[in-house]
Amino acid sequence: MQADLVYDVGVNDGADSSYYLGKGFRVVGIEAHPGLAQALQQRFSQEIAAGRYTLLNVGVAEQDGMLPFWICDDVSEWSSFSREIASRNGSRHHEEYVLTRPFSRILAEHGVPYYCKVDIEGNDRHCLDGISPNDAPQFVSIEMSHRNGGRDLTLLESLGYRRFKILNQLSFAPALPLLNSPSRPAAVNRLLDRLYSWRFGKREDEGWVFPNGSSGPLADSTPGRWRPLSQTIATWRKLQKIHDKAGSLNVWFDIHATR
Repeated sequence: MQADLVYDVGVNDGADSSYYLGKGFRVVGIEAHPGLAQALQQRFSQEIAAGRYTLLNVGVAEQDGMLPFWICDDVSEWSSFSREIASRNGSRHHEEYVLTRPFSRILAEHGVPYYCKVDIEGNDRHCLDGISPNDAPQFVSIEMSHRNGGRDLTLLESLGYRRFKILNQLSFAPALPLLNSPSRPAAVNRLLDRLYSWRFGKREDEGWVFPNGSSGPLADSTPGRWRPLSQTIATWRKLQKIHDKAGSLNVWFDIHATR
């Protein structure tokens, strides 16, 4: 593991990469979207020239090759290898073929990072599949799946991760299922969520204000307690039940894990 290295898998507009660079880390950024990658090449040109930033315009997949990638024209961060994701809410989208690489090969070439943030709209699992138990980042975060969060947590444990957090993607506060009760008026849920997020969330770090859509603090700086697998799966199951009953949680969550 390289203690000064962070992976930003799913760079999008570069907000997370800028934060990691500002914290003094070298960064490997992985972005499949060709248009975004071109803009990132210009944005981080100085850091790339200095050897502090490596940008890979590839998609993470099971094997080397080329695959159809769906560009969401309305919301760039929804671009995905899944057309269903890229077209959500009736979004305009189109197809482009992009280069793909297995995550294990990227790790072998660029080194194992201290922290690996993954948010690649449906393909997060391919990154976890490329990590081995004997050669894994100290911290990793992925977007929580409402359907497969339990499976992902169990996979993380098999890779040697022993403590976990589930964090709100908007406020970065620890998940509290009671805030999403479908039996309570939606307006009351929103008010309670705002109060809880104000008290327990973390929207900035040493002067850096996290913009909407960013992944928030480094995993070791996130609010809340690290919890064992059993407690974390119990929280996920409560969120899943609320999602299934209400049809939506109105917010997405990330899973953070540490060895």
